[in-house]
Amino acid sequence: MFLRRIFALSLLTASTTAMADAVDVNLRDNSAQLQYIASMGRDTLGKAEMHAGILYVDKRNLLGDLGITVKDDVGRNAPGLSVGVGIKGLTAKAKSNNAAALALGGMVRYSPLPDRRFGIIAQLYYSPNIVTFGDADRYTETGARLEYEIIPQAAVYLGYRRINFGFESISDVILEEGVHLGVRIMF
Repeated sequence: MFLRRIFALSLLTASTTAMADAVDVNLRDNSAQLQYIASMGRDTLGKAEMHAGILYVDKRNLLGDLGITVKDDVGRNAPGLSVGVGIKGLTAKAKSNNAAALALGGMVRYSPLPDRRFGIIAQLYYSPNIVTFGDADRYTETGARLEYEIIPQAAVYLGYRRINFGFESISDVILEEGVHLGVRIMF
């Protein structure tokens, strides 16, 4: 049932645009994540992107998410620095517990000048009890990565991610934690 919902959500996302802007895949020994990222254009707020993805850890630990992020360069006062803010909805199965959340968060990217091909990225998403549903009462996702753009359409990265759900009835469940290797292909 969970996978059907994620698949339907992914099809809905894919149908809103003729072509994807990027596909992001990252792997580690015991998990795989696939993200589809579609550009929603640029306006006075910055560059808006919509993403949909799934994280597979094992049959008892899955996470699907759909979100929107607006990001842009900070400006001349902070060259090489860009920030973004976003919101994402997610549904998960964590150690046989079901959870859903509406998380707020953001990201920071720093690229040492003059080479903007290399970047250091950090992100944080959080969902308190009021917008966390099912068996969970909070959600936290943190991550950092080192990224290098090999060619304009492809980047590789080494990252670290920690995804945690808080539960009232049992101790907190770390859905995913560790280092992963990834590639992002833009088209």
